[in-house]
Amino acid sequence: MSRHVQLEGQWAALEPTRWCAVHGDAWTGNVVAIRDGHVVLLDLERFSIGPPEWDLVSSAVKHTTYGQLSTCGWQQFCDAYGRDVTTWAGFTVLRDIRELRMTCYAAQQAASHPQFADEASLRVSCLQGQRGPRPWPWTPL
Repeated sequence: MSRHVQLEGQWAALEPTRWCAVHGDAWTGNVVAIRDGHVVLLDLERFSIGPPEWDLVSSAVKHTTYGQLSTCGWQQFCDAYGRDVTTWAGFTVLRDIRELRMTCYAAQQAASHPQFADEASLRVSCLQGQRGPRPWPWTPL
């Protein structure tokens, strides 16, 4: 069974806390604080209805997969939000979906930009369990 099919089945079995509007690609690069103090979300092409955990997992992946958000930074995020999504029973499913998407994106980029081939190969080997436990030495594209 392909990884995609496995994750599709796990997604179908998820029990999110609720469904609501989600950004779909929530990370600091898609958020801008303007002078009057308001916060504006950018890049709304993935905006949809889904579990709020989907957006939270973007930040969690920076901590768990990339290791780019320190434990202290992650705790500050959780304290500010009021919840640690990594303790939710469905976290690993959404994390794994995000990781597969990021790996497919790297492979897609490598097809037309050879400088990304090593990164795509690294991500595939990580997902196949050949590079040890997270965090992995992924480089953001």
